[in-house]
Amino acid sequence: MKNISPKLYLSSPCFIQTILLNAYAYKLSRQRFGRDFERLLSWFEETEKWSITDLISYQEERLRIIISHAYDTVPYYRDKMRSLKLLPRDIKTVEDLPKLPVVNKDQIKKNLQSFISTKYLKKNLTHGHTSGTTGSPLDLYWDHGIVLMNNAVDWRQKKWAGFSFGDRHAVILGRVVVPIQKESPPFWRMNYIHNQLWLSAFHMSCDNLPLYLKKLEKFKPRFLEGYPSTLFILAKFLLDRGKSLHLEAALTSAETLFPHQKAVIEEAFECKIFDYYGMAERVVFATECRFHEGKHLNFEYGITEIVDEDGLPVKDGSTGKVIGTSLHNLGMPMIRYQTNDVSSIKIDKCECGKEYPLIESITTKYEDIVITPDGKWISPSVLTHPFKPQKNIIESQIIQEKINFITVKIVKNELFKSSDEKVLLSSLGERLGSGIEINIEYVKEIPRERSGKFRWVISRVSRNGVC
Repeated sequence: MKNISPKLYLSSPCFIQTILLNAYAYKLSRQRFGRDFERLLSWFEETEKWSITDLISYQEERLRIIISHAYDTVPYYRDKMRSLKLLPRDIKTVEDLPKLPVVNKDQIKKNLQSFISTKYLKKNLTHGHTSGTTGSPLDLYWDHGIVLMNNAVDWRQKKWAGFSFGDRHAVILGRVVVPIQKESPPFWRMNYIHNQLWLSAFHMSCDNLPLYLKKLEKFKPRFLEGYPSTLFILAKFLLDRGKSLHLEAALTSAETLFPHQKAVIEEAFECKIFDYYGMAERVVFATECRFHEGKHLNFEYGITEIVDEDGLPVKDGSTGKVIGTSLHNLGMPMIRYQTNDVSSIKIDKCECGKEYPLIESITTKYEDIVITPDGKWISPSVLTHPFKPQKNIIESQIIQEKINFITVKIVKNELFKSSDEKVLLSSLGERLGSGIEINIEYVKEIPRERSGKFRWVISRVSRNGVC
């Protein structure tokens, strides 16, 4: 947890961990909630009733602010616009955006400081980063405005799912809230500040899952949030035993939600899934409403383009690359940022009447789930965390060859040191446990599949007999 020593947290007794977790939750509450958050959430209740004309008008008003700000204070965009003989007045509408070139992750990594506004000091911005699954992570900096905006959009999605702030809920995400080596319950910690039960994603074994279910039955959450793969593990365990656990909604993100996962989760929890699409770069946010006909692009948050190989817009209904432009992060604006995702804008409108366009399901990478020798199921999303601090890895891939053996393929740069390997092995070991041998293999490149897709985690371990 940020600003709390992981060693201190993990070495502390359970009740101290709970105190530290709630201290962290209190700090987050002060940063992300309060009157500004409430005003923004109320404003969102009004904007979701706007016409598409009003939404586009707002987008373009914010776009002009971002472009002008970037030209005046962000070295990369100022230099790029001058080289193209462009002034801020030349980019007033969404249709004007293709006058600027697309920016990708590698360009930003090589010129990070030039993408940060000179009006801000790094120490006054919130630091974040991408997952680093297919390479070294991209460092990101967010100002307070985008932190609030991101939180408010997330909570609007929760409200669409029937979720009110303060409702009792549970989460199964990637934070190490319980020491990995712990073999006895509780495998959860309580965040009293937000009425939230944090379940460990690292102790989901056949022996432990009944304890998870018993705790959930006692806690009685209205909602459950997690990665599709973690909720799927719990849901399948329920159905295999002829059981179910009633929830009002399940919320998923961070991974592609596959149809078979969706069917199992909704049956096991007797509710609908509200899946959303967002990213650390804070350029795109798309959320589901109760009709589940696709994900609504939140126009107040950013501008989303679907483009061809030349960076030019494609027609609605046609598939292309997802390009995003931030409308609120003045600290580190991203204009025409190329994501690694592919999608299309749906031609049909949603029955809900909201005029936000719908985006098709995002085509991303399929990952496997790692199984440890003691029967724990480890989601690929929680394995991204050891790679996030790594800056000298160009690309990586995890292959589970046997139940007790994993190979991590790494394409390293010239700055990679033995200490980087030591930190990575230690962090992976903390999450996978001592029963798995981890072998690092340095390679010049990592081959793609015939389809051209890249699988970050590949498991060759049979699932027969598991739970």
